Amino acid sequence: MPIHEDMQSVSEHALYKTLAPVITAIMLASISWIFTMVLDLENKTLRNEQAIIVIQGDSDDVWEDIERLQRDVTNIRIHIGNGNRNPHQ
Repeated sequence: MPIHEDMQSVSEHALYKTLAPVITAIMLASISWIFTMVLDLENKTLRNEQAIIVIQGDSDDVWEDIERLQRDVTNIRIHIGNGNRNPHQ
């Protein structure tokens, strides 16, 4: 029996006629689901990258505030060490 006749007999079989559309629908649904998940992950990645940029900017501001505070504390120590407004005198 040639291959063409085998394929024709398979395509005429009732089980094939029933399962082919179901399998096609399942494949299309899974590909659509995967595509949707990839797009969702891409959007989450973009939001996370933007959040990281904002956090880095905030951390730079915090370090500047810490340096300013250290400078102020050092100036207060120098001022008190020179005897100005020393409560122990």
